[in-house]
Amino acid sequence: MLVSIDKTTLFTFLLWLLLAVLIVWLWLRIWYFRLVFDARSQIYHLEGKTVPGSFPRMLLGNLVDVYRSRNRLSAYHLFHQQFGEIVQIFWMWRQQISVTNYQMIRHILVDNQKNYAKFPPNSLIQRLYGNSVLTNNGDEWKRHRLLLNEVFSKQQVASFHEIFVDYSEQLANKWNGYIKKSGESAEVNIYPQLLALFLDIVAKVAIGQDFEALQGEAHEFLQHLKYIVHQSTRPVHQFTNWWKYLPLPSNRKLEQAFVAIDDFLDRLIRQRAEMFDPDSSNVLDLLLQAKNSLETELQPLTDREVRDNLLAIIINGHETVATSVSISLYLLAQHPEKLARAQAEVDQIMDREQGKLTEAGLSELDYLNSVVIESLRLCPPMAGLQRISSDRDVLEGWSIPALQVVGITLMPLHQNPEYFGEQPEQFHPERYLDDEDEAKNALIDVDNATQSFKQCPFSRFVTPDPKSNSRRTKASVYFPLTFGDGARKCLGEHFAMYEMKVALFVLLYYFDFQVAPNFEAELELGKFGLFLTTFPKGGVEMVISRRVH
Repeated sequence: MLVSIDKTTLFTFLLWLLLAVLIVWLWLRIWYFRLVFDARSQIYHLEGKTVPGSFPRMLLGNLVDVYRSRNRLSAYHLFHQQFGEIVQIFWMWRQQISVTNYQMIRHILVDNQKNYAKFPPNSLIQRLYGNSVLTNNGDEWKRHRLLLNEVFSKQQVASFHEIFVDYSEQLANKWNGYIKKSGESAEVNIYPQLLALFLDIVAKVAIGQDFEALQGEAHEFLQHLKYIVHQSTRPVHQFTNWWKYLPLPSNRKLEQAFVAIDDFLDRLIRQRAEMFDPDSSNVLDLLLQAKNSLETELQPLTDREVRDNLLAIIINGHETVATSVSISLYLLAQHPEKLARAQAEVDQIMDREQGKLTEAGLSELDYLNSVVIESLRLCPPMAGLQRISSDRDVLEGWSIPALQVVGITLMPLHQNPEYFGEQPEQFHPERYLDDEDEAKNALIDVDNATQSFKQCPFSRFVTPDPKSNSRRTKASVYFPLTFGDGARKCLGEHFAMYEMKVALFVLLYYFDFQVAPNFEAELELGKFGLFLTTFPKGGVEMVISRRVH
């Protein structure tokens, strides 16, 4: 039986509904902007200035400003161009400051690094990485770091040399197959291919077996891992901790993925512990050896901590490296004269070493080393670093409260003409070489080099002796902060640099590279702009052809 509602009752109901909505809207508005003003008042300059930044929109914060930009990564650059070296940004109701002033960065990463802990990730990523060197702080982080330092020492990384070469040769053979099918050349999206290469390499190094990614196999472990990472980028997981508990199909699949990953790694750890090969050099076996060793005073890692660190190494050991090598090849292809110079250096080493890359030969690749560093500077695979303050502090006159999230945004920093001279946006590996003429070509004021070095934040904050007559501009002075600095500098820096140079060496020896017609690479942030890693949007399309030796 239908109940009739007269117009007066309906009007009254709608009026009360509208009033309720208005009250809720007003309450949210008051709550949000009170939160904003409280946050803004906590950060102030000792001279009375307030921290600059675009005023946030209700509930959305500065997300609208970010998504209106051509590229979410470029939004940060625009913020700093508009407001200066310190900017306040609101991610909905979460507030942070972003800095590009090198003295502030030195203070955060080096001088007062104990006051700035690593910012905790969202709950899904925290569960994925667990109790690892990436997520820990304080004494626990120190214990993990000291145990893992030995695993990633220069001597240990050098023992992986043949693995790096072997897998790079496998990729070269695969590309040769493409060229044979196409004729004289082949158009290839090199980014996913390089992702597969470095995934297989890091898996082989970490756990002693690869995922057959180069063969195009979709390993079950990787499928689960990709699903978790994809889910972790969703705003519902970025801004809430309760969404994952809802009885949704996506959450059930998420739980199944976590269980599958845990089962795979737990089973692997048990098997290796039972077999225990003392001569093995993969990360898992080295950690198990350390666990059974009586030579260290440190408490060894538990099986769960071994699992957590293995996963952190696998996840972080392939994507950023693939981005860097892809961009390096893209930039070289855009500058044929630099490509030719890099190939000439590679050919010289190969001729001298009788067709085989050795550790000694790799250490002499000055120009290729400069190419890698320049690519890291121009297109950092990490968009930034995040820290959170433990106590109130002062950054170059700015009073910073406790529990303040501080972001270090790398791209504006790396392209600041104050540190790199005129036209720092240009790809010029020569800026890292010793030769004086090369330094002039790199657009650096060599005559005022000593003063430039004092101002440069990319030296790991080491200033050359002002009495020295050296006019060098090598990488030890102008070095990007892609790997961070201070006590929490990236554990795998040497590992990453080593494998990048090996892969580039092999590929530059066998192939010529041209940018595919009508293609232009664009660096982008991780999905939703909330991950700190970057990647080439749509990949990197190149035309490859065999070189004649």
